Amino acid sequence: MRCQVLRNMLMYLMEEEARMIKADQEWKKLQNKEDLKEMGDIQSGMASTIIQVYIKQILESFFHHHSQVRMIALSVITLILRQGLVHPVQIVPYLISMGTDSDSTIRAKADQQVQELDKKYPGFIQVTTINTRQTSRVTKIGTDRW
Repeated sequence: MRCQVLRNMLMYLMEEEARMIKADQEWKKLQNKEDLKEMGDIQSGMASTIIQVYIKQILESFFHHHSQVRMIALSVITLILRQGLVHPVQIVPYLISMGTDSDSTIRAKADQQVQELDKKYPGFIQVTTINTRQTSRVTKIGTDRW
């Protein structure tokens, strides 16, 4: 059930991203004729609102015992970061903890996200406190399976 909910969020975010790209292209064509104040795009804030309501549950999916759930949650987080729907400060500790996941694909994808955030916000990762409780929770998931 959790996988399906996460997949639905993933699809919604992908559709919103495609819609935003199309709207941006339209705006570029009409930018000289229209006033930015008149755009009033209500849809643009909808994805952010939805994600902010469910971000905690999405992040908690990183600690699920099935790696498939963790991978889908990481894919959702990747889109959230790319679209800038929430501030990365609340996501970084979870990404760092996912760097200890027993699944090498998840570890690599989480590390890639941390590196991209570090490029986008130089020094941000270094000043973000690592939440050791989360790290130990993910590590425990890996050792419980052995």
